[in-house]
Amino acid sequence: MSLENWEDVIDRDWPDQGPVTSETVRAIQYHAQRYGGTMREATGRVWTNEAYEARRKKVLSTPLP
Repeated sequence: MSLENWEDVIDRDWPDQGPVTSETVRAIQYHAQRYGGTMREATGRVWTNEAYEARRKKVLSTPLP
């Protein structure tokens, strides 16, 4: 196995993780003990892409006082 020099990889973009779906949330909950993370992740309180977009639309359509 050949490791790359850290200077060559430090400025690379993160790989695309894809959308967060309800299946992703279930996988996060199932593997919570193994990977640690926050309590929100362990208990499944994670925004899915659909829920986030719905909330975003609602907030952006709310008129300011």
